[in-house]
Amino acid sequence: MKHIICSVIVLIMGSVAIAQGYKTAIGFKGGYPGYGSISAKHYLSSVNAIEGNIGTGSYGLWMQGLYEWNHDLPTNGLNWYIGVGPNVGFQSSKLNNGSIFYLSGSALLGIEYTFNNIPLNLALDSGPIVQVLPQIGFGWGGGLAVRYAIK
Repeated sequence: MKHIICSVIVLIMGSVAIAQGYKTAIGFKGGYPGYGSISAKHYLSSVNAIEGNIGTGSYGLWMQGLYEWNHDLPTNGLNWYIGVGPNVGFQSSKLNNGSIFYLSGSALLGIEYTFNNIPLNLALDSGPIVQVLPQIGFGWGGGLAVRYAIK
């Protein structure tokens, strides 16, 4: 019995250590607020990751930084995550003879799948956006990411 329990613990610890299937993934993410962006996600540990997105959208240039907590699902290569982080955007404005600065925050809930045989990661997420500048506002965003997974 003692050997069975030890074996189960070793299997669980091993699956947690490699659960995400990659260390870094780089690709593209489409959705709102960044209609088309370059996307990168990097795991800091087996659970914690950071994600950065830079692209264009209704704000001209748009940047997002996210801190994410990842959790395994029973299917190999599949996990879900929650995250939070700031969004910054700049848009040219002929009315102001310059540019408008946008600042908001995002929270998201997502699911991702990393293929075992090919270095491909797909992620889908959605969540609320709270705009702070130039005015207070609320919205909903989300996106689909397709990334090359680097193990």
